[in-house]
Amino acid sequence: MNGRMRKLVALAPAAGMLLVAGCAPVEIAAEPVTGASWKVPALLTDCDAPDIEAAGCMGPNAPGSYESLDRNSVDEDWRICSVLPHLKDQTWIGMNYGQVNQAQQLDVSLTTTDAGGYENLADQVTQVEDCISSGADAILLSAVSNESLNPAIAAAKRQGIKVIDVGNGVSSTEVDARVLQDYYDMGKLIGDHMATLDEPMKVALLPGPAGAGWTERTRLGFEAATKDSGIAVADIKYGDTGKEVQLKLVEDVLSANPEIDAIVGTAITMEVAATVLAEQGKTGDVRLYGTYVTPQSVELIDKGRANCAPSEQSSRIGKMSVDLAVRVLQDIPLNPDIERYAPEPLVICGPREDGYQNIESFDATGSFAPEGWDPVFDVKGSSK
Repeated sequence: MNGRMRKLVALAPAAGMLLVAGCAPVEIAAEPVTGASWKVPALLTDCDAPDIEAAGCMGPNAPGSYESLDRNSVDEDWRICSVLPHLKDQTWIGMNYGQVNQAQQLDVSLTTTDAGGYENLADQVTQVEDCISSGADAILLSAVSNESLNPAIAAAKRQGIKVIDVGNGVSSTEVDARVLQDYYDMGKLIGDHMATLDEPMKVALLPGPAGAGWTERTRLGFEAATKDSGIAVADIKYGDTGKEVQLKLVEDVLSANPEIDAIVGTAITMEVAATVLAEQGKTGDVRLYGTYVTPQSVELIDKGRANCAPSEQSSRIGKMSVDLAVRVLQDIPLNPDIERYAPEPLVICGPREDGYQNIESFDATGSFAPEGWDPVFDVKGSSK
C-alpha cells in the first residue's frame, strides 16, 4: 500500500459515522414528516434586475425569507427527477436528504441519480435525458458544468418539463427557478473574515473542480474580499472534490509552497489537509479555511485542527428545491419578482481562531443529513 492509499484509508470514516478520528459526530435528528409548512431566513435575487448577470442570475441579493407549501396545498402526485453530481461527501448526501424529506412532506414522487463525479459530464447529460424520457414533471439539476448542460436543459424545456437550477449553478437562462448559494458570497465570506484578521498571509486556494459554476464564483469572491489586504494568493489548484484528488492537490501545494501560511479550499480540502499537516508536523504552522462545510470539517473546526468556514446549508437547499419545483408546477410563486433563493449562510469558527469562536451556536440541522442516514433514490407519492 503506497503512502497516498494509507492516507486515504486513514481519512475514511467508519461505516455510517459522520466523524473524524478523535471527534464526536455532529448530532442531527431526522425531521418528522408532518406535511406542515416551514419558514427560514433566505437570500433573494430578482434575476431581471439591472445589476444581475442574466447568465446564471449572478449578482447582489437581499435578505428575506422562504416559506414552504404545506401538504394540503399540493394537488397532484408530481414526478420530480433529481440529478446530482455525486454522493461522495456529506454536502450532497445532505442535499439528497433534504430533497427526500421535502418530497415526503409534500407527498410527491422523487427519483434521484448521481453522475459519480464532476468529470462525468456525459453521464449527467444521459441522466437528464433519462429524466425527460421517464415523463418527469420537473428536473432538479445540480450540474457538473456551468455551461455544458445547457443543451440538455433546452431539450427538457422543449418537452414542457420544468427545470430548477440547484446547488451548483448553470449559465442557462431557460431554467424556471434557482435554489443555490452564489459561491461568490461563500468565497467572499471567508475572504472577508481573513481580511479582518489584518495579518499578512501567503495563501493557497483550492476552490474546487475546473468548469463547475460554483468554483469560479468562489475564486472571484475570495479574491475580491482579499484584494486590498495583506493576503496574497500564491497558488491556485483546481480538482474534483473526491478525497484522492484533493489529497494530491494538498501535497502538491505544500511541496511547491513550503512557506505557505494558509490553505483555503473545499470542505474535503480541509479534511485531507488536516491529516497531511499532522503527518508533516505543520498543524500549528498552516491555517485551514474552507468555502463550505461537512460534518467532518465542522469537527475539525471544533477540535482546533481547522480555523473557519461558511455553511451553505445543503440539506435546506435540498428541501427548498423540491418545494420550489412544486410551486413552479402549480404556479404558486412565493414572490413573482424572485427567481433565485438561498438559505442564509453563516461563517463558523472554532477555538483556533481566537476571538471569533462561535461553533457552539452552530445548528447543523439545515446543513447535513442525520447520522447514519443513507441516500434514498426513489420516493413514491400517493395518488391524489
